[in-house]
Amino acid sequence: MRERAREPIFNIPAVVLALLAILAAIHVARAFLPDDLDGAILATLGFSPARLSYLFDPRSVVDRLNQLAETSPVQAEFASSLLVFAPQNGVWFTPLSYAFLHGDNTHLIFNAVWLAAFGSPVARRFGASRFLLMGALGAICGAMIYFALHPTEFAPLVGASAAISAYMGAAARFVFQPGGFQPGCAPGMNSPLANFREMLANRQTVAFVLFWFVSNLLIGLGGQSFGISRAPIAWEAHIGGFIAGIFLAPLFDQRRKA
Repeated sequence: MRERAREPIFNIPAVVLALLAILAAIHVARAFLPDDLDGAILATLGFSPARLSYLFDPRSVVDRLNQLAETSPVQAEFASSLLVFAPQNGVWFTPLSYAFLHGDNTHLIFNAVWLAAFGSPVARRFGASRFLLMGALGAICGAMIYFALHPTEFAPLVGASAAISAYMGAAARFVFQPGGFQPGCAPGMNSPLANFREMLANRQTVAFVLFWFVSNLLIGLGGQSFGISRAPIAWEAHIGGFIAGIFLAPLFDQRRKA
């Protein structure tokens, strides 16, 4: 008599588990570093729009630095240290590298929960390599939206939220469609990607997208007041990632709509 196959405790794809482990390992390792070394890593690998703007429009960055010197010398000193000590030739990697850093434990845990929930169906449907590439593009798109709206912001942007938002946007195109939830099947594996007309006609999809945008705005604008984060939340980057996921999903889908 053959033994029944054991069901995994956590039904999460291996690539998602590996990504969660990498994010957690980086965060734990940073906790043991001296403050000055951790600050250097944050300044070098976090995405600071002002560092990128300095390559194209140094005058505007200097003007912003002078404004900070008049209102907050402490912030001005921090801002100038980014330009002086963070290597400018590495700024091109920061629209992606920032996604591997997190501000605190709450930030990491919050992102890990959403990554497991929405990254899993996307990874199953798109495959590991496409899953990782979509996350990378979501992070970059989020950083670019944030850069466009805050070109002289010095404070580094960190966190995988924009990449996870891309997974949420991609998942919205298939998990709520007819046939998306069937017994014994992973969510969305048997349903084709919805086009925009089909998404608007699906009440669950519309409710999810509206809820995502409203909650993202509330948390982004009031995250510090609610005690969710000690630093401002870059909700603009989240929206950039979400929109990227919605539009890029057909390019990464392994189950093309006939």
